[in-house]
Amino acid sequence: MKKEVEKNIHEGHRERLVSLAVNAGVDAMSDVQLVEFFLTYIFPRGDVNPLAHRLLNKFETFTQIIEANKNDLISVEGINERSANKISLFKELFYAFTTAKMGRKFVVKCRADIIAVVEDCLRFRTTENMVLLALSASNIITHRRQFCENNSGRVSISIMELTTFLASSKPASIVVAHCHPFGKAMPSESDDEGFKLASDVCHTCGVNLIDSYIVGEEGVYSQKEEKLVRRYYDVEELKDAFKDISFQ
Repeated sequence: MKKEVEKNIHEGHRERLVSLAVNAGVDAMSDVQLVEFFLTYIFPRGDVNPLAHRLLNKFETFTQIIEANKNDLISVEGINERSANKISLFKELFYAFTTAKMGRKFVVKCRADIIAVVEDCLRFRTTENMVLLALSASNIITHRRQFCENNSGRVSISIMELTTFLASSKPASIVVAHCHPFGKAMPSESDDEGFKLASDVCHTCGVNLIDSYIVGEEGVYSQKEEKLVRRYYDVEELKDAFKDISFQ
């Protein structure tokens, strides 16, 4: 009897989620409805509501769920290695869509354009991430590769990973960038070592390394120029800027 009642409660629930998304829009969904809707693509059958709640209890937001480390996902009851892989690959599918939408013809006209792309990839990350951008001879961004370390540790790439990226994308130039979540945009000793390594590999492969950027709380740092090339305002600076303004 209990199973029959549960069946009646959840019968048609997936169809109602689809109807809500179509008629009201995804933005109108609650956090749990959004995660449920997403999970229906991962799990073709079954009630995913309890799993949606468990994922939100651990990761808090939909964004953090799809950016989560695979091992962290597997630690949630109901997620196995296969479903964790599908969830982890969602952000790559999204990027593939947006890249195709642009026709892979994002033309870089100046350094500000590069920094804007780097910020889109890294500024609001909560864990350390690294991104490689490949540019053609006509300054079109043709490929992007992102690496992440879903804990407080640093992220890095090996010589093999870098040379593989260069071999597959065949760029005229590349940009390397990584972020320091909740930290300063200043290079550590390992960052300086990584920059030298990337420079040496690019030189050997005949590829121009445009720069290596670090995105931190206070702005974007250029390792080539050894200075902040974009600076963000902090709360105290904003207070100082508006202290003499009266709203009465």
